[in-house]
Amino acid sequence: MADQRVKRKRTLIKFAVQCTEYEAGKGATTSWKPIQAQIGTDENGAPIMTDCFYCEWLGSYGATAIQQQSDGVIRPARVRMPYVKRVYDALITSDVRIYLYGIADDAHTFGLASAADNYIEQNKMLEFQVKKYEVR
Repeated sequence: MADQRVKRKRTLIKFAVQCTEYEAGKGATTSWKPIQAQIGTDENGAPIMTDCFYCEWLGSYGATAIQQQSDGVIRPARVRMPYVKRVYDALITSDVRIYLYGIADDAHTFGLASAADNYIEQNKMLEFQVKKYEVR
């Protein structure tokens, strides 16, 4: 079997998970909190955290893109990135937004179009489809 790897990790993405909190007298409020992962420790042993991840971002084309556009989906893409447990857990259990280039505006915000795949359960690579719906 061929070894699967992320070939080009050049596109910056960030993830945010939906958090709803109830506050007495005010009701429930929903916010989007960035997903952070530990990438190491400093000389004192304190964790070094990041919310920036690099991936291979490949746009859809051909029959798949035509079908998705007829369903109202614009700018579909396939994302492949190195495995990050916190990201994978959020993708399979929570409502997650993906920010292309780390920009959190309407033009750069995507949602999941498929379930996240931990390729062959080897904890080496994640792959998932993202989508952006047309605003009318």
